[in-house]
Amino acid sequence: MESTDREHQDGIVDAVGDMVETCRSLVKVRLAESAAVGGSLGILGMLIMVVSVFVLLFAGLGAAWWIGDVMENMKAGFFIVGGFYLLVFIIVLTTASSVIIPWLRNVIVRKMYE
Repeated sequence: MESTDREHQDGIVDAVGDMVETCRSLVKVRLAESAAVGGSLGILGMLIMVVSVFVLLFAGLGAAWWIGDVMENMKAGFFIVGGFYLLVFIIVLTTASSVIIPWLRNVIVRKMYE
């Protein structure tokens, strides 16, 4: 009778050990998946930033050149475009803590729980 109980307990201990090992393996797989998604999103974000910088650079140069041609004063065209970028920069700085940062935080948290 005691040997049967002992075998039953050993079987339960083995089953619990297998469950713990399976749970650890599942956590490792989920962490690897999250790291892969995070890394790929980081690389994609960097690529988007580089392309955006070039688009803004050439669009700004083109707009400054065009405004300078229209006004027949190249310096004025470049200062107008520079002033526009400064205005956009000030707006971004003033709204960053109340609008942009909470929005980015929500996007990141949603991506983490997907």
